[in-house]
Amino acid sequence: MTPGTRMDHRLHMPGLALAAMLAAAIAGCGKSPVTSQAAANADCLQAGTPEAAVTLVIDALRNDALETIPCRAVPPAMQDKLEIAWREDRSRWPLAELPLSSKLPAVLAALNGPAAETKLRLAFDRQFAGQTTELQSAARGLGLFAVRYIQKESTYQPDQRAHYANLIVALSDWSSHAPLGDRTLGHQAVSLLVAGANASSIHDDAGLRAAGMRGSLRGLTPLYRNAKQALALYGLSLDDVLSSVQVSPKDRSGDHARVHVHYLVHDEPVDSDVAVERRDGHWYLSGMLADAEQA
Repeated sequence: MTPGTRMDHRLHMPGLALAAMLAAAIAGCGKSPVTSQAAANADCLQAGTPEAAVTLVIDALRNDALETIPCRAVPPAMQDKLEIAWREDRSRWPLAELPLSSKLPAVLAALNGPAAETKLRLAFDRQFAGQTTELQSAARGLGLFAVRYIQKESTYQPDQRAHYANLIVALSDWSSHAPLGDRTLGHQAVSLLVAGANASSIHDDAGLRAAGMRGSLRGLTPLYRNAKQALALYGLSLDDVLSSVQVSPKDRSGDHARVHVHYLVHDEPVDSDVAVERRDGHWYLSGMLADAEQA
């Protein structure tokens, strides 16, 4: 099979990566401190409370306002540095929060290649069509492996291990019942992904570099929106997951706090404690802030 026709799980089940982004950026919101329309249209909203720090990021994901994430996730002084680092190929934050983010250029190339929809449909038919039982079994096995890996991985904090393990169990439960090998749904998902990629202004790594951080997030929004629709075909609405998130205070000491996050994935509850911290009078997600500083 040629690279142009390669169909793997990151194309067949894009929602797994999107759901992992939810885990990486999870911040939870019960009720937003701003209206949904304001969250979609505003630019640099900054959180005045620990709860708002996580709410604003979730609002950006729910409202397809990807380009506002840097404004909401890091202090203003850091944003220009991240923009420069992006254009110099030293950073791909916040896309780096996604698993397999290094594969994004290859995915964009496959979705934008000549006759991409036809090739990817044929690849789906050869590899996945009619294989729902086998794919569901593979999903369960991958879920078990991932949970064991996370439980042993020393780089994760105990709260992170518990959160990621619960999320993976919920996703495994969904994928083990989803019609993953359905030919009609597979073709519809491919059509959505190709259409989203074509509507996006970013088609390769050179496009990411030229557009910069904010421009790339804005340019990739059509693909993100269509990927969510493709995931919904298989019975998992990321917007429903995002809308289900509730946040409550956990503890606070000076400029550091934790909030408790609760949300539903395929009707399965997932809970996590999220660290936030205050910089220059505003609150930010500690995890995203640390990753941004490293970038």
